[in-house]
Amino acid sequence: MSTCGKPKRSVPTGPQPTSFCLVRHGTTDWNREARIQGCTDTPLNEEGRTEVKELAARLHDEGWELILTSDLQRAKESGKILGETLKIPVFSYEGLRERSFGPLEGLRADEIELAYPAGSDGLSLPGLESRSEIEARALATMTVLASIFTHRRVIVVTHGGFMRAFFKAGLGLERKAPANAERVVVVWNGAWYLGEGGNENGG
Repeated sequence: MSTCGKPKRSVPTGPQPTSFCLVRHGTTDWNREARIQGCTDTPLNEEGRTEVKELAARLHDEGWELILTSDLQRAKESGKILGETLKIPVFSYEGLRERSFGPLEGLRADEIELAYPAGSDGLSLPGLESRSEIEARALATMTVLASIFTHRRVIVVTHGGFMRAFFKAGLGLERKAPANAERVVVVWNGAWYLGEGGNENGG
């Protein structure tokens, strides 16, 4: 997974930071069809369930204490699978849900390009959450969680768009969405940092 923009910062030494293992939910049928899901409440498919079980096995001995998930079922089911394997509690939090794409949900990129040749970023459509809005929400949500779970180790199961927005707003990174059931560790220690050794597939 490539990055550009600001270089990765090293985590400073000192008191135990607050650590978050950001996990993108497992695969859904709409992921396979390359359709924008947004807040449409799509379920995991069997491939997604298998992916999350495999991730759970890799997380087993890392000392994570609890799981927070988006309130959308693909994230909640991913969190439930992780929680059952790791034997830690699971809670849902609406602030972690995916960016809302309004009438664009269910469409593929080629269909959006055909309908909106000038691009979708500048559109004002009912229910479409702008990039600036999702970035502000992602940063605010993670900041609240950092204040509540100080010095804890927390798995957060969320969505690709939310994670991209947080990378931009919290870390200053233009970073692609992780693959389904991939994790990226971030820490709060007075500022946001990428964690060491917690990013799968090379980063």
